[in-house]
Amino acid sequence: MTWLLKLYPAQWRRRYGAELTALVAAQPFSLGAAFDLMAGAIDAWLHPQLAAADTMAVKGDATMMARMMRLKCAGYGPGVTADDKARSRTVNIAGSFLLAVLGVWSQWQFKGNFYVTALLPMAFWLPYLFSLRYTAIKGRTARTQTILIASLGAALTVFCLLVGWIGSII
Repeated sequence: MTWLLKLYPAQWRRRYGAELTALVAAQPFSLGAAFDLMAGAIDAWLHPQLAAADTMAVKGDATMMARMMRLKCAGYGPGVTADDKARSRTVNIAGSFLLAVLGVWSQWQFKGNFYVTALLPMAFWLPYLFSLRYTAIKGRTARTQTILIASLGAALTVFCLLVGWIGSII
């Protein structure tokens, strides 16, 4: 997961890169940790003053840096409660159900449309991305959450549409 550190601003990587690389290298890969690191990168871009603040962390203090960035993958950040997990499950199940019904209706309405078929996986991915605000990116600013969810949702949609386009020309 250390490749995700390239998403952070250069000034931030110069100051904290080595510490975060060591911290991330010690963690097993997980989707939640990847989202956590992406959200941290968005926060670093939105709040560049953190990298310049000498009082925030002593150089080489990985614990202070992880706490400052609220990295859950390093054991910091707000805890996920049972209510948060229930909200996340509700968003996932209800959102997936509604989008699956919409997908089935669209398949029936637009028979043989490659783009409609290619967008069907979004019935899972969009609710999942929205549910992250209760788990992996809980405690991040609303702006950071919006940027992460919207950019990943847009990237997945473009990918699905590209698959539909390839299916239509084959």
